[in-house]
Amino acid sequence: MIFTNDYPNLFHFFAGYFPDADFNNLTDEEVVANYIDDCNRSEFSKKELQHTKEELDILINNIDNYWLQVGDEANRYFENQQETLIWLTMIKRELNK
Repeated sequence: MIFTNDYPNLFHFFAGYFPDADFNNLTDEEVVANYIDDCNRSEFSKKELQHTKEELDILINNIDNYWLQVGDEANRYFENQQETLIWLTMIKRELNK
């Protein structure tokens, strides 16, 4: 199971937006808001946002297989699956605002 193949939109979101958040002093909620703003700039990007949300739902149900990869791609450290799930649930909540 390869995260980048199974969740390509989430991979681009996590790898593209979260690694620099610490350098820019952004909260995770602000990172998600920036992603949403960027996605709302074109119809194609709006579709990508929808696909990202769909992938997130699937990932949450398969977290036991990917929790370490989520941390690696998003430049976050999670001690276990539960911490990862809590973080993903927060991301989902923010994406659906």
